[in-house]
Amino acid sequence: KRAGVEFVFIRVGWRGSGEGTLNADKRAQEYYRGAKAAGLKVGAYFFSQSISPAEAKEEANFAMSLMEGWELDLPLVYDWEYVSSTSRTANMDSRTLTDCTRAFCRQVEYHGYRPMVYFNTSQARNLLLLEELTEFDFWLAQYRDGMDFEYAVDFWQYTGEGSVPGISVPVDINLWLK
Repeated sequence: KRAGVEFVFIRVGWRGSGEGTLNADKRAQEYYRGAKAAGLKVGAYFFSQSISPAEAKEEANFAMSLMEGWELDLPLVYDWEYVSSTSRTANMDSRTLTDCTRAFCRQVEYHGYRPMVYFNTSQARNLLLLEELTEFDFWLAQYRDGMDFEYAVDFWQYTGEGSVPGISVPVDINLWLK
């Protein structure tokens, strides 16, 4: 917080890109307690590799079970990303990914959390059917000096090479736009 950070999104878990198992982030609870103690606004995200709406719903339920007792100030985010040509999600199509995204977000809403969709410009233009997801908040990863995007977004991740005192590795830096 002393470095000017106002909010964080904590990864609570992920699905494996090979075998598809669900995994909890072992340090999420520690990060949550530290962020709250520092007075930061907190959101959370789940790194998805779902290949069906049923798996996306399972991921949402798993993420929420890992956050038991948490008070989020910011959304719970569906973060599905292309991993590699050998991952279980390598041949994901637009219809399925959009349906997975909607299933995750609706499950999050059903349980009283605010959902958000994370994506990069390539996903947005070539894979997601964003026009079907505008009821949800958007978080765009577009690494450049200025943002140009056809949809309104709530958060903009403009670099993955940021630095924050006390963190020894490069960090993603975001702007909260709304």
